[in-house]
Amino acid sequence: MAKTVNKELAEFISDRFNEMMQATDLELEVFAAYAKIGYRNFRTYHSRTIRISVETLKKICDAYQITLTDFFNSDQALFINPKVIKHAQEFQIKYLLAKNKLLKDEGHKFVRKPSGSGNKWERDMMKYIIFHTDYFHTPRSIAEMTSDFAKDFELVLESGRIYELLRKYVGNEIQKIETIRKNKDQTKAKRKIFLYSKLPDNNKRTN
Repeated sequence: MAKTVNKELAEFISDRFNEMMQATDLELEVFAAYAKIGYRNFRTYHSRTIRISVETLKKICDAYQITLTDFFNSDQALFINPKVIKHAQEFQIKYLLAKNKLLKDEGHKFVRKPSGSGNKWERDMMKYIIFHTDYFHTPRSIAEMTSDFAKDFELVLESGRIYELLRKYVGNEIQKIETIRKNKDQTKAKRKIFLYSKLPDNNKRTN
């Protein structure tokens, strides 16, 4: 299989994906799902960490009715048929509603605090904390979660793992809020941080 062989080409392909997502107004995960491409694989193509095969690229282009010739023509912007855009946006609504229902159904399984260890237990604990405790009723930073989870739930996780577990709930059950860190003297620091809290019921994606 032919694959991208240089950084410039990989960057061009990633930029084209961004152009297509902007035109269709699709989220990264939905964009991949509409083309029947695994999200994790597509994410690596988009971030240019793994090269993409021509066969996979053609599959994505076919889904959005774009020829490979047009895709690689850097002299012109990509054109996506409005009918395709409409169909893709309708797909996105159904996809996100189904995903939200799945997350709710999974979360409601844990009326009691899960027990065990390992990756599955960590995932189950995150569901339990989100759906069956009031922890996220107050906005929390990842740093706070690292300390609180260990103290209150005996869930010892590094910040990267917490982010990974929390990410799929953002936009469905959890909202991500950008804020400014304050110094000890209460002045605003230059560095921005993100806080996570329960999404208000009227803002959740529901069917």
